Amino acid sequence: MLKLTDDVLHLHCHAANKIEALHLAAAALEKAGCVQPGFLNGMLAREKSVSTYIGAGIAFPHCAKENLDQVIKTGFQVFQFPDGVSWGMGKVAFIVVAVAATQNAHIQVLADIATLLGDDVKTALLARASTKQEFIEHFERA
Repeated sequence: MLKLTDDVLHLHCHAANKIEALHLAAAALEKAGCVQPGFLNGMLAREKSVSTYIGAGIAFPHCAKENLDQVIKTGFQVFQFPDGVSWGMGKVAFIVVAVAATQNAHIQVLADIATLLGDDVKTALLARASTKQEFIEHFERA
């Protein structure tokens, strides 16, 4: 199961649109040592081919297969956008889980996210959490 820690959690984020949100996500993954500087281009390519919005106010950005060489190690960063960020086509993301994964390692992370965040009520609680501890408690509650 996905384990959240303070260092991967970013609360009270704001972005004008999904492109700005992807910039934040790629920068955090790079700072964490998960990806090389060109990873953002892979995220943008993936988003252009298929939206990474998965429903219930959640987006799951990751890179296109062609850009896996930008991944140093598998990791993730979680962003809370209390006011939401437009993900296009009328979709609004409140929780963004950015993933850098070697090969198909993102599949397990996606499965964990889908299980834990599969409903709008839980997403709303996470979007309104005011502390990292509160966010983690809501996230881990089954």
